[in-house]
Amino acid sequence: MSTQATQDANPKTVPLGIVFFTVGLIILVTVLAVWIVKPALMPQPVYLAVRQVLPHEAVDAILPTRAAVATLPENTVPLLPESPAQTEQSEEAYPDYFVSAETAVQHTTIGEPTRIIIPAINLDAPVQEIGLEQFQSNGQTYYQWQVPNGYIAGWHNNSARLGQPGNTVLNGHHNIYGEVFRDLVDLEEGDEIILEDSEQQYIYQITTTQILAERDQPMSVRIENAAWIAPTDDERITLITCWPYTDNSHRLVVVAKPIKTKS
Repeated sequence: MSTQATQDANPKTVPLGIVFFTVGLIILVTVLAVWIVKPALMPQPVYLAVRQVLPHEAVDAILPTRAAVATLPENTVPLLPESPAQTEQSEEAYPDYFVSAETAVQHTTIGEPTRIIIPAINLDAPVQEIGLEQFQSNGQTYYQWQVPNGYIAGWHNNSARLGQPGNTVLNGHHNIYGEVFRDLVDLEEGDEIILEDSEQQYIYQITTTQILAERDQPMSVRIENAAWIAPTDDERITLITCWPYTDNSHRLVVVAKPIKTKS
């Protein structure tokens, strides 16, 4: 049999390297497609690396869902219900909770938290003052708290200052943008939380942890959940984030009471 006949009889073999390259390319494209559809699944180091290489505007255009996470109602507590009728009823029932953005404009230094330390979960992060943000959804106007985009906790700037009677409220992301409150769910009653302002430390002990259903809940439930960040007569701090790590369907609330002040 001639050499040409032998070659025609045996099918050509695809080099193994090309096979591996093709399979790897398919996997990469699939992973990228999943990340684009649901950016919250993207590991934080990958997301930060992308933002370092490309202009932030380009990343936000490529990953619109990830860029918008900080402004979604699931990630903050809305300050107005979904209809004018509900707004009127709720404002009457919760007069201290429904506030305008103008009330969140106070500027002092003493008592404003600048750092949070939680030894039990090795958390040590700066604290940034945050305010209310207005947004539109289905033709309705809402107000919600901003959330810092980094390894930073956000202090609600109309909540109490440290060392004063009232509710000092801090929020933070748990699965994106630095994941500052990722391990908050592991805290237990009795664990200590340390907050600092420009002059001293304030030490608190956890008294309550709650996981509250939020997504798809009626407005009455959402308002009841939001009562955790409302003003109080006693001195306390309240930390709030979302839960679980793979989703944002619930609220995680941690409340701590002062035990001592360290200058």
